[in-house]
Amino acid sequence: MSDANPIVEFMKLFRLWNGLIAVLGLLLGAAVSTGLTKFGSQPEELILGAIVVLLFVGAGNSLNDYFDLETDRIAHPNRPLPKGTIQRRSALISSAAMFVGCVLLSLFINWLSFMIVILAIFIMVVYELKMKSRGLMGNVLIALLVSALFEFSGSVVGFPENTLVLATLSGLATLGREIVKDIEDMKGDMSRMTLPKMIGARKAGYVALVPTFMAVGLSPIPYLMEQLTHYYLLTVMIADALFVYGALIQFQNPTRGQKIYKGAMVVALIAFALGVRP
Repeated sequence: MSDANPIVEFMKLFRLWNGLIAVLGLLLGAAVSTGLTKFGSQPEELILGAIVVLLFVGAGNSLNDYFDLETDRIAHPNRPLPKGTIQRRSALISSAAMFVGCVLLSLFINWLSFMIVILAIFIMVVYELKMKSRGLMGNVLIALLVSALFEFSGSVVGFPENTLVLATLSGLATLGREIVKDIEDMKGDMSRMTLPKMIGARKAGYVALVPTFMAVGLSPIPYLMEQLTHYYLLTVMIADALFVYGALIQFQNPTRGQKIYKGAMVVALIAFALGVRP
């Protein structure tokens, strides 16, 4: 270790900010699942769930940096491992410890939450070991992890069926964005055999349309099922328009398309927040 503050360096390794964003996603999913009047009626489960999410994100980022050390020496030289402020072995040990913490804490929530955590850890490890550089399957696994977050949020408060649609929509939108992101990174990404490298940027762009348009087509369902209010429907229409625009503009400008996707996902999350029933 160097003279750098080890606490700060580990926070960088864990990407604490990403973890806090994931916790907000957990709280949003829980609110969608229970409604505002019952939200917070299970504070112990929500606190445990938030800690599990923080640990999982930290563990996943540590594992990612462990495997991507050589790539990060060029792409992200200021991260703790390339800088040498944290040893590679320490990143692996901390990742394993946090994954174990996720499993143990989830046992105190309920069995479904425990099973979702086990599945998410399995997906994360398989992604890092096998699928990160294998095209579409890697994108699918990332989308499944996003879906798992929202399904976990429903399971934490005991209503997993109420977040199935949110989990599905978020997963589909994420899959479309991940493919567009790979198109954007196609020229500089030398270490991964992504879908655009396999079939070409234009064909990959058409593949990205499929989950994107599925998400747009399915987006009214929470309103039609009376899970969310009309505020959701009005706001999600803006998100849908952005998704469609991003999906089309990415053929001319993948970077702009990817940014629009990101903005559309933020608007979609706002739509869910605004549409939570009393």
